[in-house]
Amino acid sequence: MDRVTQLAEELDALHRGRGFNADDVTERVGPVLGAIVFGDNEADAAYGRDLLRRWLLAAATDLPEDLRVIFLGASGLRDLRPLLTERIAALSEASGLSARTVRRRLREADRLAAAALVSRSHATPDANPFAVSGWYVDRLEATAHLEGEQPRFDSLREIIATHTGVEQICESWSIPRPANEPLLDDLDLIATEGCTITDLEKISPSTWRVTVDLEELLVPRQRYRIGFAVTLPSRAYVRPFNAFVPVRRTRSFRSEVRFGPDSGLTGAWRIDGVPPMAMDDAVPIGNTFELHHGQPLIAEWKTVRRGLAYGIGWAW
Repeated sequence: MDRVTQLAEELDALHRGRGFNADDVTERVGPVLGAIVFGDNEADAAYGRDLLRRWLLAAATDLPEDLRVIFLGASGLRDLRPLLTERIAALSEASGLSARTVRRRLREADRLAAAALVSRSHATPDANPFAVSGWYVDRLEATAHLEGEQPRFDSLREIIATHTGVEQICESWSIPRPANEPLLDDLDLIATEGCTITDLEKISPSTWRVTVDLEELLVPRQRYRIGFAVTLPSRAYVRPFNAFVPVRRTRSFRSEVRFGPDSGLTGAWRIDGVPPMAMDDAVPIGNTFELHHGQPLIAEWKTVRRGLAYGIGWAW
C-alpha cells in the first residue's frame, strides 16, 4: 500500500465519532499522518491538536470547493455534531445529495487531502533503520560495572512514542579492537527489560546492529522502558569512558561507573558536551572526581545535544 492510500484510510478513520473534536484525537492519529504532523515531537493534547488542525486545514485548501465543504464538515473542523452519521446527514441536507453520495465524495476528498499532505510534507520514507521516526529518548541511564574480570555495561532507555505504530526499534553497539587482541566474533548482549532481540547483525568489524521487538504496540505519548546489558571478555576491550553521543532526540542522560579496589582507576572526570574525538585523548576534559572505593561515580545531564559527547572518562 502506498503512502497516499494508507494516509487516506487514516483520514477516513479519523472522521469517525466526534472526528477532530474527540478528546483523544491526537492518540487516534495513524502512523503516516503522525509522522507528517508530529515528526518526533510529542502529540500532546493542546499543542498536538493545534498542529493537526493546521495540517488538515492546509490540505483542505487544495481541494475543490464541493469536496472541501464535505471534508471540513465530516472531519468535525466545521461541524461539532458528535457523530459522523449526523454530520453526513447535515451535509446531505445542505447539498441535496444522498448520504451515500456524500460518503463517496468524502472518500474522494480524503484521497485528495492525503495527496496534498504528502506533497506539503517534508517527511519522506527512510530505509535507514537507525533513522526511523515515531519515538524519542526521554532518559538514558548507562552504568559501567568495572568490578570484575569481565566488565559489563548496562543501559536503560525510557522512550516516548510520538505516534502510533511503534513496535520495533534498532540500535547499535561498537566494540573497537584493542591492541594485541582479536576482534570479537560475537557480542554478548542481552535484553533486560521491555523487548526481545530479534536480530543481531555484525555490520562492520567492530559494530553490531541490534533489532528488537517491543512487548506491546505503543500509542502516542506512551512512556516505555527498554533495557540491555553487554558483557566484554576482558578490560582490554573497554575504552576508558562510559559516554553517550546522541544521534536521536534525547532529553536527559545519567552515567554511572562502579569500580572496586582491583579496577585500577587512577583518575576520572566528567565529559560535558564535547566533540566525540576529544574522549579518545584519555586526558581530563572536565571536572574531576574524587575516587573512593565502594562509591560509584555518577554524573547527570538534564539537557543533551545531538552530536556531542556526555559521560564519565577515566584513566587506569
